[in-house]
Amino acid sequence: MLNITILFNRVWFPPDQANKIAKGFVDWLKDNPPDKTIDKNLCIAISTDDEGYIIAYGISEIMKGKEKEALQQNTKQNLFLASKIDGLRYKTDIFMDFTEAYKLIGMAPPPEV
Repeated sequence: MLNITILFNRVWFPPDQANKIAKGFVDWLKDNPPDKTIDKNLCIAISTDDEGYIIAYGISEIMKGKEKEALQQNTKQNLFLASKIDGLRYKTDIFMDFTEAYKLIGMAPPPEV
């Protein structure tokens, strides 16, 4: 079984704000370089929704035991961008395998998992 924990971040923004989000992200990285002891970027994707918003997807592997730090760092980045861009929305999820999910709630997974 693959034992991996994923941070899945989505950011929605109006198309006319694309330059601002690109600049905001570069500004964020100047003061907050990636910390590979917390997470590792796997991919970034861009799409649109039915309302015409651009959606930026970020998928990262969270290092073992670093879920809290990864979520805190990602939330700070999203709040930073939201403070600079009108209409920005975001949602972050953490995906993990059953073994890690059960550990999170202090239990052992069922044997059939």
